[in-house]
Amino acid sequence: MSLSPASFVVHNGRLRPADEAIVDAHDGLVVCGRGVFETIAAYREMPFGAKEHLERLRRGGAVLGLAVPDEDTLLAAMHTALEANGLLDAEKSRLRLTLSSPGDGSESWWIEATPPPPHPATARVITGPFFRNERSPLAGLKTINYGDNVVALDAARRAGADEALFANTRDELCEGTWSNVFVRIDGTWHTPPLSSGCLPGVTRGVVIGLFEEHGLPLIESTLSYAALDRVESAFLTSSLREIQPVAAIDGRELENAAETIFLQSAYRSLAG
Repeated sequence: MSLSPASFVVHNGRLRPADEAIVDAHDGLVVCGRGVFETIAAYREMPFGAKEHLERLRRGGAVLGLAVPDEDTLLAAMHTALEANGLLDAEKSRLRLTLSSPGDGSESWWIEATPPPPHPATARVITGPFFRNERSPLAGLKTINYGDNVVALDAARRAGADEALFANTRDELCEGTWSNVFVRIDGTWHTPPLSSGCLPGVTRGVVIGLFEEHGLPLIESTLSYAALDRVESAFLTSSLREIQPVAAIDGRELENAAETIFLQSAYRSLAG
């Protein structure tokens, strides 16, 4: 995924050129990956799901002992970042908020605003020896520790795919490198429960709500990784990809279900 760089970032409430250094070599983010982040889609300057993203940021910050600014400060900074980078009128933008950890325990955060990265209309997905530790103290947190994700995504791209799916240590379906996953098996839709170790995705939560609102059956259920061989249809969710149908898993072509098409439209009505 390629991104156009931001010209300016908001660092600790102050607008700065994006090419200025804002983290020193002793910051815990650099030394041991002690940091959390959120990626938020903004539609014509309005950050979608900001409350839920900031609640998750606060949970991650609490676990890692990071100072988290108040919601009003962060929302104002998002607006400043969008404005400074000429994105207030953009149909869709990407906001990334990062918390780091200076050695003195002081507050350290910054917000970038860029155009969103391109995502294909459908995703080709692979499986492989990729695992989440659902018993990790970092399970379900959006931390800077994304090395596993980078390795798995690189493997997917080398295989001509767009995303890779993780199992957990119990060989249960968990999530993608940058996404949550929904699958249809024998006509029934499923998504892994949070006990699988998957990220409690904000878009995941919105989509679960859409299933409920429109009377579409969905089960948050534990699925063996091997059950992917029986998947008839699937889609991925994340803030920037929204709802992305899966065209194939390990080269096996899947159906683009009518429910997926309906949910895509319903989601865009909410977000945009």
